[in-house]
Amino acid sequence: MCALTAVSPTAAVQSDPHQRHVLVVDDEVELADQLAQGLRILGFAVASVYSATEARRQLAARGDIEVVITDVRLAGEEGLELAEEISRETDERRAIEVVVISGNASTEDAARAERAGASDFLTKPFRLHEIAKAVDVAAARARARRMQAHSLSNGAQPSASLLARLETTNAALAAKIASGAMPPEIAPCLAEILPRLKAASGFQDLHELEAGVLRLEELLHAFTLEAPGTQTALDLAPLATGVLNRVAQAHPACALRIDQTLPEVAILADRERVARILELSAGLLLAHPSHNTTLGMGLSTDGSTDAKWARLGLWAGPDAMANEPSAGLMMDGKSGAIVECGAALGFFLAQRLAKLERGALSTTVTSSGRVALQLSLPVRPIK
Repeated sequence: MCALTAVSPTAAVQSDPHQRHVLVVDDEVELADQLAQGLRILGFAVASVYSATEARRQLAARGDIEVVITDVRLAGEEGLELAEEISRETDERRAIEVVVISGNASTEDAARAERAGASDFLTKPFRLHEIAKAVDVAAARARARRMQAHSLSNGAQPSASLLARLETTNAALAAKIASGAMPPEIAPCLAEILPRLKAASGFQDLHELEAGVLRLEELLHAFTLEAPGTQTALDLAPLATGVLNRVAQAHPACALRIDQTLPEVAILADRERVARILELSAGLLLAHPSHNTTLGMGLSTDGSTDAKWARLGLWAGPDAMANEPSAGLMMDGKSGAIVECGAALGFFLAQRLAKLERGALSTTVTSSGRVALQLSLPVRPIK
């Protein structure tokens, strides 16, 4: 079970440009709203309605909903009827997956949900990370179905358009590396990753291929930008806590540990960019099999009045208080440890985004010998 620090709704972060869109349907208004609020904190885009009729209106008006969460029984109509209607939709370009929830743990309800085409069936009360995981899986299925349908409707093989984007992006990345605009360490990472992505084919591999292409496109875009993003007054502590809660929720065995009271640190920065740096960094730290049980964070400030810095330290390991050193995490030109190349690209991306915010992301070694990450951002007066 993942033990997490409570986060207020104001700490919710929505940094993923390919955010998962969810519709919660439950005639118990308070439960529907609480579930929607919890999923928003974890980074989902969520709307809540309280009847099947309202759900149909939402689905007819919007094409971005990927997952519907519905109770088995709704006032005046069964939620399973709604699930069946969604499953009968013939236009795969608008594919939607359904997660059914119920206060009744009967095998009959579970079987009916499966026959209705539900992606998953959860019995109340359930934990937030359980429903979040079910929604993640359902959203991935919906996206893969939509992507395959769009490719086939264009007369192409399911992966053809993605492979074309991969070739274009790779050529642009190679040119930037050759010109010195990108770190040369990126080149061997690309050389290892590209063959694996190019070999992806068929329905099951489309999600991995899409994710790889999007990551490389994001990397290219970051090294094309030169200026900071939209500058917003931010309280760094709740922003960081919200992001780390979200990342930890994706690792069911992980606990988030904050070993001190986080100070109030106000900065001017691009909210989505800072959130993305933190998301990438935390994901990188948890990528190692022996590091995915505890994610830790500390925040401090240092420097003079004219040049003050916020220092956000992140670390991961079997136990954030353990004294034994952990295995190496990454390569950045200073530490010799090398991680899987996909994770290394995430580090280079996060490092670049930090630089765009006039900050820095670096590896550091804690007193226990654990390799960690430190994000430094300038503290600027907020007028």
